[in-house]
Amino acid sequence: MSVYTTVTREALVIFLDDYDLGNLIDFTGIAAGMENTNYFVNTTKGRYVLTLYEQYTHDDLPFFLGLMAHLSQHHVKTIKPVANKNKQFLGTLCEKPAVLIERLSGASLKQSEVSIEHCRLIGDALARFHLAALSYPQQRHHQRDIDLSPKFTQPLIATLEGEDKALLQQELEFSKTINWQSLPSGITHSDLFCDNAMFDMVDGKLVLSGIIDLYFACNDAFIYDLAVVANDWCSNEDSSLDKARVSALLVAYNKVRELEENEKQAWLAMLRICYLRFWVLRLDLHVNPRGGELVLRKDPNELKLKLQYCLLNKDSIIINTDMLCTH
Repeated sequence: MSVYTTVTREALVIFLDDYDLGNLIDFTGIAAGMENTNYFVNTTKGRYVLTLYEQYTHDDLPFFLGLMAHLSQHHVKTIKPVANKNKQFLGTLCEKPAVLIERLSGASLKQSEVSIEHCRLIGDALARFHLAALSYPQQRHHQRDIDLSPKFTQPLIATLEGEDKALLQQELEFSKTINWQSLPSGITHSDLFCDNAMFDMVDGKLVLSGIIDLYFACNDAFIYDLAVVANDWCSNEDSSLDKARVSALLVAYNKVRELEENEKQAWLAMLRICYLRFWVLRLDLHVNPRGGELVLRKDPNELKLKLQYCLLNKDSIIINTDMLCTH
């Protein structure tokens, strides 16, 4: 989430006239994430998140909004879009597609705050997400092919030198060797970093309020989605993966949706693709910055260092039976 498009109070009041949400109290821009413009909006009837879509069109968005509604109906803890007076989720604000979403309680995490219990909760929730989405009738081609396509990556390669350039070229070639069709798949979140989930304390107990920011959701391999989570939720400062947090994540997931043997065998490859993909995305934002009031730009070197560590420690990065039988 970021602020690329500035919304005035006058424009927001007019937008809210299409909803039965009472009167506007206040609104504040959110400086987190990278893709869309987001504001916290408080009215006399509740608290919401307003999202203006900077890259998606009105035709792109029914997949995502419908998925949110579908998951909510299947009791998956995630965000829920708000319908306007015409029972439509999607509107227009500042000439951009816009939607209001019910604001979840609690707060998202910083990477340094992630505990074993956080990993257990998100592993359980991600498995339920995957299973519930199997009955969602729409599909969306995975973004991974686009992000790692020559059209997207060749201009970035041209900006690199030496080891960085060689590493990127090597891993792009590796990505072509994976048999994705053999891996169990369905709709994945594909961007479930620790700042894309909300947690709260209820009666002294840590609970997951919900998974947010579903705008990378697409049809992809389930084990890849788990690798995306492990990449952020289970990382140490030295770019290694914390074994206790990885175990908590995988055990919780496996209790809800049992991992197949070929998924376990693909774990290292999925981590490599995850590190590669997000390294490329961050490189693009670094080379081709986008303007905005409050824009978060993450360091591409973080993913490069994780990829390098992964390649140097291949033998220790495995999913085994003992790991999934603990806890």
